[in-house]
Amino acid sequence: MGRMSRASLLASRPPASRSDQPWPSLTRRDIFKAAGTVAATLVMPDSLRAATPPDLSSLVVQRLNWTGIRLEMGDSALFIDATAADPDSPEVPVTPSTTRPRSYALVTHAHGDHFDPALLRTLLGERGYLVCHRDSVPYIDLRTIRVSPVDLWEPVFIPRGGSDFVAFAVPAADGWGLPQVSWIVEAAGRRIIHCGDTMWHGRLADIGIAYGPFDVAFLPINGARQTVGRFADHGIPGVMTPEQAIAAAQSLRANLVVPLHYGNPTPPTYLEVANAGQAFLDLSRQHQIPARLLGPGEFLSLPATPK
Repeated sequence: MGRMSRASLLASRPPASRSDQPWPSLTRRDIFKAAGTVAATLVMPDSLRAATPPDLSSLVVQRLNWTGIRLEMGDSALFIDATAADPDSPEVPVTPSTTRPRSYALVTHAHGDHFDPALLRTLLGERGYLVCHRDSVPYIDLRTIRVSPVDLWEPVFIPRGGSDFVAFAVPAADGWGLPQVSWIVEAAGRRIIHCGDTMWHGRLADIGIAYGPFDVAFLPINGARQTVGRFADHGIPGVMTPEQAIAAAQSLRANLVVPLHYGNPTPPTYLEVANAGQAFLDLSRQHQIPARLLGPGEFLSLPATPK
């Protein structure tokens, strides 16, 4: 969870005639508050470093705002949890975009700091579409975005008539009660996983056994706790802590971890682990897990490998 804009948390949900629409009086800004980055890195292979977009034969990964990333391969761009910049964030903002002729998107869940329907309408244009887990469909206004619902473990070929990307929705656990998945994406013989803002859960080991090792795992780390609206803080994080993210990286068999979802806590309504980025790096060194902190707009290049 995090702070993204003044729009309501579920602004994308179609108007409800019933009186049980969730959190009708709360805004995203009230509910989600956190963003930021810590400027530090671990030594990592030169083949994974890139300050600017590399050649088109590689899988190009760009970190966007908060937990968003963009993958580019062939003629296609694939956005995961892409959101517009938060004007109150201490990070240097990124305006998500692409020069590739075709754009598609995945979303882990419908919280406003991961799902930005206005931005997606711009990114996807007339030909692109959003892929989400079937349980998230009721939270999306189908009148404004083309949606392709899928089940857990179901392979999704993107674009439908090709295979620049193959994606799988796998189990995740949301700390605030909304349906959530993690996304595995394969391209150019590489495999990454994006874990949204999941809590720790026992299926991580299953995912690692079934799909690992991963070239890169994008993991939330700030141990967020929420104390606004219907939420009461009982001291149980709704997002993985740095220690839990290290354990997740081990279970997933990740060759590199890029932490997401940390920075700029706003007590008392939004609480997170202090200095989460540095805490994660310290633990990654201790456990000899390669890790890198990416700022918004920075790139990784993953050269294609034989399948």
